[in-house]
Amino acid sequence: MSVILRKCILYALFQVTIFPLLAQNLDSLQNILEETNKNDRRYVSVLTKLAKEYAENDPDSALNLSREALAIATSKSWDSLKGQIYIALSTSHSYMAQYDSSTSYSFLAIEVAEDYNDTTTLIDGFNNLGIDYMFQEEDVKAIEYFEKVENLSKLSSDSLRWGHALNNIGMMVGFAGETELELDKYEQAATIFNAIGEKEGYANTLLNSGTVYTVLEQYQKAEEYYSRALTAFEEINLLSGIQNTLQSSAENHLYMNRLVKANELAKKALEIAVQNEFRQDIVYTYNLLSQVAVKSGDFKAAFEYQALENKTKEEIFNTEKSQQIAELETRYQTEKKEQQLILAAIQLKQQAQEKYLLIAAIILISLVGGFIIYSVKRQASLQRKLLEEEMDHLRLKINSLLGNPEKVALNQEVINQSLHQPLSDREFEILNLTVADKTNREIADQVFVSVNTVKFHLKNIYSKLGVSNRREALKFAFESSSN
Repeated sequence: MSVILRKCILYALFQVTIFPLLAQNLDSLQNILEETNKNDRRYVSVLTKLAKEYAENDPDSALNLSREALAIATSKSWDSLKGQIYIALSTSHSYMAQYDSSTSYSFLAIEVAEDYNDTTTLIDGFNNLGIDYMFQEEDVKAIEYFEKVENLSKLSSDSLRWGHALNNIGMMVGFAGETELELDKYEQAATIFNAIGEKEGYANTLLNSGTVYTVLEQYQKAEEYYSRALTAFEEINLLSGIQNTLQSSAENHLYMNRLVKANELAKKALEIAVQNEFRQDIVYTYNLLSQVAVKSGDFKAAFEYQALENKTKEEIFNTEKSQQIAELETRYQTEKKEQQLILAAIQLKQQAQEKYLLIAAIILISLVGGFIIYSVKRQASLQRKLLEEEMDHLRLKINSLLGNPEKVALNQEVINQSLHQPLSDREFEILNLTVADKTNREIADQVFVSVNTVKFHLKNIYSKLGVSNRREALKFAFESSSN
């Protein structure tokens, strides 16, 4: 169920990381910004809104806009505006997977919201914390904050945020296997979104419900939800939603053995993904088309789709690796320049201190003056050393990206010989990645499945190994391999 479960997590969640509060498009916001004086509070508000809009696709630009807004608000003592600025900073860091920074800014936003009784900012802060903890697989904390969003939204009659909170809680309880509660939360969210005319959120909840019914093998019921979701996405011409729904429906038809329809829908999904450069969706759809071809007995087509899938994966990997290296190089150069300026300032400060200390030494006691000069020089030397170590650390980051990490090698045959029920190739692959100290999120990204699918495989692996947790599984694997 890799494609199905992936959408239930990624698509719906990313749509609510920033609530769709803006009626204006980016061009309109840019025009407002150009026409507004920097000394006007409205200028800071528009900067903040732009930062939220840029956060997903261009988080670096979003950070710059947020920092400018924060600098102006601080200089003007417009503290009440800082709450939403912190939300924008939190969101940008979250999209960069910098969760420590993201959660720190969310807590700052909550502090401001409590000081100014700003319920909207308080809800947004709780929501961002829920999302960050979800991505870090701290499910209990994630549910705790999503429930706070639900309760506050209900009390403040904020239907939009209430609907999104229900949708998120649905996903979280779904991870815990509470299927009936998950479907109930989606149904509640769909009712709210439909009532307020929020078609995107409405379509999302329908898509999520469809994925659950597919997992439950209630394929006809799932198809009813996919059909309604597709209609809703088409009404607002949301291509990403249309593509995801077509892909889910194609997989659903595959499970029903309706191969012609599955192939037709998958090709439509692929066309949209290619035209709009939805790179990960291109990979998933090639994989889906390959499965359809295998089940249809067209092994030549299956081989061709598999080759295209592998080629696309390699292109994505190379592109992302190049971007990471370029970003690190840019950050390294920027920090290097900043540190050089700090070093220069330290040297100037040292020179000034030495001059005054020398005068004082002449006036007072040469021994005391000499001791103070020595202390100042020592302090400056230590500061330079620390800064140089920081620069070396940045160089190591870049070098590490270019290197080849060690891989832990287990023997599948040896391990399976000690089991009553052997591990499948995919289960062994996931066990190998687990031994290599990969997180569930890293494993999911590497093998192109959802985190929920990884958890499902780990559960089966634990059962076959006769263990109850990751630590025992690792111990079993290493002992089997060493024997």
